[in-house]
Amino acid sequence: MRDGATVQWWTRLGSERERFVTDAALAGDNGLYAVGWYDVGDRTGDGFGGFLQRLSPSGTVDWEYRWDRKRRPKAVTVISDGPVVAGESLSVDTDQSEEESPAWLASMTAGGVRRWEQEFPSGSGDTFETVVATPDGVVAGGQTGSYSQRSPRSWERVYGTRDWLLAADADDGTEHWRERYAGNDCKSLVADETGALRYVSGSSVAWVSPDGTKEHSKYYYAETGSSDTLDSIASHEQGLATTGSVDSDRDRAGVSVIAGKAWERSETNDARLLVINVDGEILLDRAIGFAATSNFGRDAIALDDGYLLSGTALFGNGSLPWLAWFDTDGTLTDYRFVVRAPDSAPELVSAGFDGPAGYPIASHHADVDHLVPTRNGLFVVYNEHNRSQNPAHRQSWIGSLTCGR
Repeated sequence: MRDGATVQWWTRLGSERERFVTDAALAGDNGLYAVGWYDVGDRTGDGFGGFLQRLSPSGTVDWEYRWDRKRRPKAVTVISDGPVVAGESLSVDTDQSEEESPAWLASMTAGGVRRWEQEFPSGSGDTFETVVATPDGVVAGGQTGSYSQRSPRSWERVYGTRDWLLAADADDGTEHWRERYAGNDCKSLVADETGALRYVSGSSVAWVSPDGTKEHSKYYYAETGSSDTLDSIASHEQGLATTGSVDSDRDRAGVSVIAGKAWERSETNDARLLVINVDGEILLDRAIGFAATSNFGRDAIALDDGYLLSGTALFGNGSLPWLAWFDTDGTLTDYRFVVRAPDSAPELVSAGFDGPAGYPIASHHADVDHLVPTRNGLFVVYNEHNRSQNPAHRQSWIGSLTCGR
């Protein structure tokens, strides 16, 4: 079993009643950029808006940039000049669908000053869910389509929503190209050193050339069947390669580490870890979770000696987040639970795979939504969700972990 998975520190992001982190990316000095949105008042929208927060390697907040309630940041990447944020817009007009406002990008300096911000209208229902840095700038991905009004303040998405990618210049946000593709749920995107792209959509992975041309796609259905999805993708090169060699680096090139769920609505609704090579061949495909409940794979990364998968299991009116470590051959080597008692920071608890005593807490929904590798460990993003009616159970935390053996 792994004996070096320890917490170095936890820090809570803000003290507002609700704050939710949607993405995080490593800063150049081993710090972290985190984006999301917050609501400082009751559920009336007072104070609602987006944020970009910069944390130091020790967990202190260096600065925070805030947007008003019309901006909802979804993703962040890092270029040489600082972070670039992608997201969706929300309408302040109650007679207009909130989904009709355009997707947007914003470039910030490393000190938290906005360099530029651009909107990119496409159709209606435009969102950017993910963004990556490329040699030519940045590429954002999401979905675009149409909505129709069923009744006042009631809207529904109509047939024709598509995946889309948009490339923009890092210096001023000038659009380089945009493309729409078959599919309706581009959730996560990676780029290699040439600018070639891979993204997950539904149960498939799509390969896209640096100019936006879709080269091919491939479906990866889980063995259990129909209700499976792929929700996050990371490149193997983003992992903790502390003992890499030329040969091992060559083996890692183009390898993708993917998290999702493998559901057939049976007794085994598992989370899923999928690893594929540059040609799309499956290197590893593991399903894991608690029996007789629903499990979700939230995020996955490569380590120097295997893989780490974050997941969540639903139990009645609550949920229990967990971390699972695997060797390169897919052997489960350790699992820990990330739990938090009231008025305390989260803990990394080692227990049997039936969960730690006293958890989950009724109406308490929490996930480890994002894993960000560092040079000597990783950051984890722990979100407690709005489904809980207890204000004490709607919080977001960033943790710093080591991952030795």
